[in-house]
Amino acid sequence: MQRLDKAFSSCKLFSRTEIAKVLKQRRVCVNEVVVTKPDFKVDLAVDKITLDGNIVSFNKYAYIMLNKPYGVVSSTDDGRDTTVIDILPSEFKRDGLFPVGRLDKDTVGLVILTDDGASAHKRLSPKTHAEKVYYFEVADEVLVDTAKEIEQGVLLKDGYTTKPCRVKLISSKSGEITLTEGKYHEIKRIFGAKGNKITFLKRIEFAGIKLDDSLGAGECRYLTESEIELFTK
Repeated sequence: MQRLDKAFSSCKLFSRTEIAKVLKQRRVCVNEVVVTKPDFKVDLAVDKITLDGNIVSFNKYAYIMLNKPYGVVSSTDDGRDTTVIDILPSEFKRDGLFPVGRLDKDTVGLVILTDDGASAHKRLSPKTHAEKVYYFEVADEVLVDTAKEIEQGVLLKDGYTTKPCRVKLISSKSGEITLTEGKYHEIKRIFGAKGNKITFLKRIEFAGIKLDDSLGAGECRYLTESEIELFTK
């Protein structure tokens, strides 16, 4: 058992001064009962604690799934554009959060945010071959033969040849592409090398973790225990 304010401060959600204010605003419930006292004792292994109706994670590290909207940058701080950190609801924010990898400003979809640097580094390391799946739409038709050529690797304009990947066509102008690397603007450059242009791009899966279809643009949730296992393995 521990004090409620200490539990919040230990997981970096709020300082003990800040949580005192939040409690006075009657925003915190323990087992569906409003709690206003900072010294209220809780058992994190048993008690259900919510902030503004959302279940609070008191894990050592936070693991958050975000459906990144268009126009938001995958960064912790930016002097010009809105970042993925900026759009997180207050109950999800904590010191040290960062996006695992980057999506372009005009690419939407799955971004995982965490403060677990070791696991993030492992997932991003080329040695782990973590798969990233994207749904794409293009300006011109993609022939089956062209898709097969892309799967074998494409010579880009800078002389780099991409690693083998998988392409599943959904229609003549849309499909899914699965990569194990994350070069700068790689998918756009791949299709550009084939004389085509990406018109829409959405990441739908990362390292076996699939984007939750129930999340609208800009919405987020904590990873489930099984998703955390996929991310940290």
